[in-house]
Amino acid sequence: MQSTLFEPQSLPQLPKPGFIDHWVFESPIPLALACIAIGFIALGILRHTKASKLAPIFPVLGVVLGSGIFLVGQLTTTDAEHLADRARQLVQATAKGDERALQSLLAEQVRIESSFVSQSGRARIITLASTRGSPMIQSAATKEIRVGLLGDQLARTQIKVRVKGDMIPPTSWWTLDWTRPSPDSDQWVVTHIESLWIQGFTSP
Repeated sequence: MQSTLFEPQSLPQLPKPGFIDHWVFESPIPLALACIAIGFIALGILRHTKASKLAPIFPVLGVVLGSGIFLVGQLTTTDAEHLADRARQLVQATAKGDERALQSLLAEQVRIESSFVSQSGRARIITLASTRGSPMIQSAATKEIRVGLLGDQLARTQIKVRVKGDMIPPTSWWTLDWTRPSPDSDQWVVTHIESLWIQGFTSP
């Protein structure tokens, strides 16, 4: 049985991003550094062989390739990064009772299910957040986000939220289902919210 006091050791698995999406667009620094390192390693190996005249080319190629990977990563915002940003916005909008922001982040027929609330409809959930949730919350922070793309227009995130407030569980994990109007849009909206684990509460 899952403990209500300690965070779960594992969460439901989400689809992993592809190699290029992760190592080039989302986390380019390790791959960029690897390219540079390989270039200098090749220099060290080839300088004592018959191909020593070609050896100086490899560090240059490594630096150029590594710099290119880093630049592409910095200039590209992936779907996963858009979703993580939207998830952070949702946490802050909920904590502050920002009805305008929630309007843009929630689908019209969004549904929430947790240990202490079950509600459907954007208008009802916004009212719930602004009248019951926000007044009890002093601050909220998103401590961890996991993203899985389920298709061109569907995605799921798992977020760890830490809250300071009156009679509010300090730590919780949530799953958010998202959709967007078209494959090239970054305006993801939440269709379903469900608690995975809330400190001190049993699973719904």
